[in-house]
Amino acid sequence: MRISRTRQTQPKSRKPENIHSDKDIEGILILLIYSGRHEKAEPLFAEARRLLPGVNEDQLNRVAHRFASQLKANGIAW
Repeated sequence: MRISRTRQTQPKSRKPENIHSDKDIEGILILLIYSGRHEKAEPLFAEARRLLPGVNEDQLNRVAHRFASQLKANGIAW
């Protein structure tokens, strides 16, 4: 009787785990917006990345867009 061995591989495209929660990211964005130090979005995101080491870029963008749409819906333009 022949024993066949199958090779089990893990999926190659696994999403990395999120280190920071959406609430953490949203809290940092609120803090940075109301600090008044940033007039444009790019330096704000750069500082958010510095304050949240290891943050997932996709998660940061998703939370930022959702937060911006909530602000816009409430009549707060930034």
